Amino acid sequence: MTMSRQQQTPPSSSTAQQPPVNDKQQLLPLIQNLESVRGTNVLVYWLPQTARLSEAVVTSLYDQLLAIGKKPAIDLVLFTYGGDTEIPLRLVTLIREFCDKFSVLIPYRAHSSGTALAMGADEIVMTPLSVLGPIDPTRTHPLLPTRAGAQEAEPISVQDMRHAVQFIQNVTLPGESNQYTPEAMADIVIALFDKIHPLAIGAIEQSYALAKLIGLKCLSTHMDANKEKGEIERIVNTLCDDYKSHSFQINREEAKKIGLKVKDASTAEHSAMMDILKFYLSRNTGIPASPTTGQTFQMYIAWLDSLTLQMRCEANAKLEQDGKIKVLNDRWMLY
Repeated sequence: MTMSRQQQTPPSSSTAQQPPVNDKQQLLPLIQNLESVRGTNVLVYWLPQTARLSEAVVTSLYDQLLAIGKKPAIDLVLFTYGGDTEIPLRLVTLIREFCDKFSVLIPYRAHSSGTALAMGADEIVMTPLSVLGPIDPTRTHPLLPTRAGAQEAEPISVQDMRHAVQFIQNVTLPGESNQYTPEAMADIVIALFDKIHPLAIGAIEQSYALAKLIGLKCLSTHMDANKEKGEIERIVNTLCDDYKSHSFQINREEAKKIGLKVKDASTAEHSAMMDILKFYLSRNTGIPASPTTGQTFQMYIAWLDSLTLQMRCEANAKLEQDGKIKVLNDRWMLY
């Protein structure tokens, strides 16, 4: 996993190499306040751009839920730029084993698979700052093109590929038909396959179908899959197909128009959620202020916190020649 230094939230202190050991003592009153406002049990899952939603969190989440126990309602405060397409449904169904009502609270952003996770909640509580995003997948594949000097293949969006094909099908010259001859279409396909391997195209299409399936199943955890089948499909199709950029930011009013079960944060909820947001945005990740190329260091790339347990994902990383930080290995730990 790699990320650009320019994309990261800077450390809270220019000299600190490690987050202060007792910083959770600042966090716990903030979680307690939100629980008091909401009348629920609160769990915070926070992933900056250094980490992505993945299978690696499942056992740690299970430990959290066992410690919290079965409750009438559990709130998940979520911050993420996205991750693996498959994982949202796994997290939704696991959390629902421990509560009757499941809500996702978004102080700021829950993009891509984070949006899919939120789709599995009975309610999504959003602030004026909150944004969701399209759930069409962006993925890499070993057979995709690689930039000069890069070690990994470039990620490609399903929509990028689909729009390229649509452009080819629709483009015409003045006075010409838009119907290609079989020979011309064969030349176009050969040229496309010369740039993108057909197996990679198949994998991208599979990811697109999977994203729709996960969206359908997440919504079906709280909507009637038979009686509301048409509405479920409409919501998923909108989030997969209608936004022409994977980075499109969907605010709460737009999310309501889509049909998601969005609730505006009350004044008290907004204040409590913003306090938590400010805490995590200023939390020291352990990235050195001025790392040198090839330097290895320990950093923290994700947090999973409740009043009962506090966990973080600890990683060893190094700065590569292209200015990106590469995570070498990581593990979830109590702190």
